[in-house]
Amino acid sequence: MASALRVFGILLLLGITLGPSITLAKEFVVGDEAGWKLGFDYQAWAKGKDFRVGDKLIFKYRAGSHNVYKVDGTGFQQCIRPSAKEALTTGYDVVELATPGRKWYICGVAKHCEYGMKLVIDVKPAKYEAPRSSVPSTYPAGREYIVGDGAGWRLGFDYQAWAKNKVFRVGDRLVFRYPVHAHNVFRVDQYGFQNCINPPASEALTTGSDTIVLTRPGRKWYICGVGQHCQNGMKLFIVVFPAQGQNPPSSWAPAVPTYKPREFIVGDYAGWTLNFDYQAWAKGKDFRVGDKLVFRYRVGAHNVFKVDGNAFQYCTKPPANQALTTGNDTIVLSTPGTKWYICGVANHCHQGMKLALTVRS
Repeated sequence: MASALRVFGILLLLGITLGPSITLAKEFVVGDEAGWKLGFDYQAWAKGKDFRVGDKLIFKYRAGSHNVYKVDGTGFQQCIRPSAKEALTTGYDVVELATPGRKWYICGVAKHCEYGMKLVIDVKPAKYEAPRSSVPSTYPAGREYIVGDGAGWRLGFDYQAWAKNKVFRVGDRLVFRYPVHAHNVFRVDQYGFQNCINPPASEALTTGSDTIVLTRPGRKWYICGVGQHCQNGMKLFIVVFPAQGQNPPSSWAPAVPTYKPREFIVGDYAGWTLNFDYQAWAKGKDFRVGDKLVFRYRVGAHNVFKVDGNAFQYCTKPPANQALTTGNDTIVLSTPGTKWYICGVANHCHQGMKLALTVRS
């Protein structure tokens, strides 16, 4: 009996001293007893509250009288409703705060948003209760990666080259830095990454310093959803490994590359210029998904637009903000199919400064 008690005591002690950190998540009923309704000051309600990742917002209201939309800053300021299918309408809508940053919510019924039925909050990273033990944690503190380092999150940068050879682990953080309104960040799946499919606007990260904690191992995909930025290569794919000392889930395995992407300097030594036959240059080359095109030219003399087949044929220029203009523009071939590129300066396209190619899987 004494032996059994000793074993129980040891197990109990281990449970107390070696137990994992506990996330101190809370539930906030929006508006408290008032709930989600007209004639209530939700900013006054939110003031002084400490919202953290893992917390939940509960919107209580009479179903049919109101609803809840998650929107971005512009949608909040101008009361722009997303599509009806994005509305929360149960009358007891629970929203988990999954990421840090600013969050915006509005009622999309009639003019309720314009009458002040809206809420903006700032969400901080999760708060943890330290394990009651002098034993060091098995998992080291995660590292912080500034995506693109000094370049930040922008057009004309090779993010796959940046990520190459980096070992991302659970607990690490990605920080996307960029001028507010110039870009944004969407977390997508592989299909959305390959085809540059933007999720609903309410899912965009838009603060200009967006922090994403890597909480699970596996493949992760990120894109910019502004204009044609994703199509022009503003996207990032990484593989996240388990934290050191953490056993990976049985269903998880890191990506195993089957093809080593190549880099093509468009026009080779001639670069991107007038009086060069780019179709002859492309003929016979085997372009594949993952390869990179690099357009080199004197800044100000030329630029690069990614266009469709019709615009390629008639030299129709997209809006100026879609032009690549660095003089060393890198485009990742992220999807199979035919791709078209033109120079939008003066009549350069009409003079033959254009490239069409086919990309294989």
